[in-house]
Parts: sequence; structure tokens; C-alpha cells
Amino acid sequence: MKKYLHVFYSQRGYTIVELLAVMTIVVVVSGVIAGILYSTLRGGSKSKITSDVAQNGNYAISVITQTIIQSQDVTSVGGTPITSCITSPTGTSIDLTQSDGSTITFSCSNNTVASTSAQITSSLIDTSNLEVDATTCTFKCRQDNNNPVAIPVVDVAFSVKQKGSVTNPDAKSTANFSTSTSMR
Repeated sequence: MKKYLHVFYSQRGYTIVELLAVMTIVVVVSGVIAGILYSTLRGGSKSKITSDVAQNGNYAISVITQTIIQSQDVTSVGGTPITSCITSPTGTSIDLTQSDGSTITFSCSNNTVASTSAQITSSLIDTSNLEVDATTCTFKCRQDNNNPVAIPVVDVAFSVKQKGSVTNPDAKSTANFSTSTSMR
């Protein structure tokens, strides 16, 4: 029995210092891996929302630009009827007369840029996770003061941002969009 106990106690195991050193290395490596994983997931989310903001804003600008080019006249800006753009009226909506006599209205309301034609109203921005900053959305019609028959130019500007409050500023995305378009 003595011989058995002697053999049992003479075998070396790991010391507490060795175990602590291994555990420390495992914790450090786990922390590094968790950090890499977290930043990868966060970066993917930021990329998606930035892409959504850019796509929606570019789509809205292209629809508005094409409509302005095909329009014959600006009939009101900001809800106020106008006869010419010499005074450079500015507002949050614009009414455009098309060649067939119909009117198309673009307006900034309910945190979106919307198009209204006859009885149809459609948002140009996907409002499920994006919104238009109402304080930055403007339509302006301008025309050369010295030439009342000059072609009117319509300036459009707005900002698209992620909807709701974002707790992480790195994940927040906002983009400004603007264009100046001459009517035919």
C-alpha cells in the first residue's frame, strides 16, 4: 500500500499557476474572437442601412427629375399658386403641369417624399425603416429675373435617414440629396 501511495503522489500534475496561465490565454483569445465577430456583425448592419438610404434617395431624386423634365409648367410651390418662378418661391411641395394637362404634386409630408397624381398617392421612400427629415425637404422654382420667358429651374433637396432613434451612433445613416433640373 505504501508503494502504491508513493507512486500516486510522485506523479506530477499541473500546478495552479499553469492552470491559471492556460485559463488566461483562453479568456484573451475568446475576447479577441468575440470582438471580431461583434464588429463584423455591426459593420454588416451599417452597410445595409447605408445602402438602403442611398438607394431610396437616388430613386426619389430620379423620379422627381424625370417628372420635372417632362413637365410644362410649375403651378404652385408650397401650396401657393404662382404664375412664374421669377420670385424664386420655396416650399415643401410643388405642383407640376404635364403635357396632357394633368397635375403631379411632390410633397414632403409624414416623413416621406410623396408623389400625388389624380387619385393616386405613393411614397418615393420605403417608410418601413427610413424617413425623410422634414426640416431639410424643400422645393424651389427659380427663373432669370431679366428674362421672363427663360426656362424655369426646379431645385429639390432632402435628407433620408434611418427611422427611429439609434442607440449606436456608428449604426446611424443619413444622406443628403439635391438636384437642379430645368424644365423643357
